Amino acid sequence: MIIVRFHGGLGNQMFQYAFYQYMKKKYPGHLKADITWFDRNYKEHQGYELEKVFGIQMPYASYEEIARVHQYFPRYYPFAFLRYFSRKNAARKNRKRKKDTSASHIFDFGETQYRKNEVYEDLDIKKDWYIEGVFCSDEYLKECEKEIKAAFSFPKQTDEKIVRLQQEMRKENSVAIHVRRGDYVGTVFDVLGSDYYRRAIEFICEKTENPKFYIFSDDMEYIQKEFSFLENYTPVHNEGKTSYTDMMLISDCKHAIIANSSFSYWGAVLGEKEGSIVIAPKNYKTDEEVALARENWILM
Repeated sequence: MIIVRFHGGLGNQMFQYAFYQYMKKKYPGHLKADITWFDRNYKEHQGYELEKVFGIQMPYASYEEIARVHQYFPRYYPFAFLRYFSRKNAARKNRKRKKDTSASHIFDFGETQYRKNEVYEDLDIKKDWYIEGVFCSDEYLKECEKEIKAAFSFPKQTDEKIVRLQQEMRKENSVAIHVRRGDYVGTVFDVLGSDYYRRAIEFICEKTENPKFYIFSDDMEYIQKEFSFLENYTPVHNEGKTSYTDMMLISDCKHAIIANSSFSYWGAVLGEKEGSIVIAPKNYKTDEEVALARENWILM
């Protein structure tokens, strides 16, 4: 059995699903998904959204199956001392299990998460495997791009305001601009200033006729202050259970200026059309010289 761990926000879950489909294609009949992270982190972002937003269902690994290859954690305890003793008990049970089973754990973070990791090319399927990472390499998506894009089909909208925005974006030379602040400010992800967006907007204006800008952000006060150089734009921000709507609307635009964010990465991927221009930052984080972008996108 090969178990892939799902965690994080919607954009990261989509990367993990692309990897899951890649692995499913290589090892049919052996894949299961671990979504137990959301049992313990249900307040993070909007929880497990692949099923809520896209209706995606996969074979889910049980706690007992996960215990064969990873930490045995049969339930989430609200008190720290109970979690501590639960983990101690889990470690004891796992030590006993490992005498009877052969299993391997792949922790795929750091530099390998941005490229195709060759370790997955020839796994011994006689063993159990537990794999966790983000898998934000475009190589996994390319292997089954048609199927993945079909799976990431947004629900039909009934909100008149959203439907009207969609119609406008589809008929105009629309440009989505994503500015992520919130949990990025003051962290290694805080790499973009207004200079990046100014240069990207100038490039778009040189290459397109009558562009119409839509700014997606969780900090509209910052936008009003830092984007005063842009005379006309439409601010967009949906939050809570409907926050995925922003990704959908980004995909409805013809062009995109994305942030160093998996959220706008997927909005741009799902919105690729003939003649689309997508501009992405050169750096994803301050401590890593890598970009979260497809080969045909423009880096700035």
